[in-house]
Amino acid sequence: MIRYDYHFKVRYKDIDQMGVMYYSRYFEYYEAARTDMMRDMGLTYKELESQGIMMPVVHSEADYYSGPGFDDHLTCITEVTQFPRGKMEILYRIVTDDNPTKVLNQGKTIHAFVKMNGRPTRMPDTLKQVLEQKWGTPSE
Repeated sequence: MIRYDYHFKVRYKDIDQMGVMYYSRYFEYYEAARTDMMRDMGLTYKELESQGIMMPVVHSEADYYSGPGFDDHLTCITEVTQFPRGKMEILYRIVTDDNPTKVLNQGKTIHAFVKMNGRPTRMPDTLKQVLEQKWGTPSE
């Protein structure tokens, strides 16, 4: 399993009229956490794209339990719990820094591996090597 903690603060522009974070903003934080996780593993999206590989989101979902407000300090716990085969599944849990056991939101994105022309391809070797360094060689 790979885990990355992305820390952030709810910005004023992220809250709705009810004073809680607007539902679509969670996906923006998922993306920021995912991008930083990839960079922390040693491989950026920019590097993958220079190799002709993209990782579009092909499925996303989220469950909302409690809405954070303006200026709340949060952590997006980002995890890859299964070694990717044809697609890569990333899980997210957003918790408050004051009470990290209280889950405010959880979600998931699934990413395909495609060439620049949009055609499906296998997971690139560079990503596989990075994952194996962090994870260990997957069992067949």
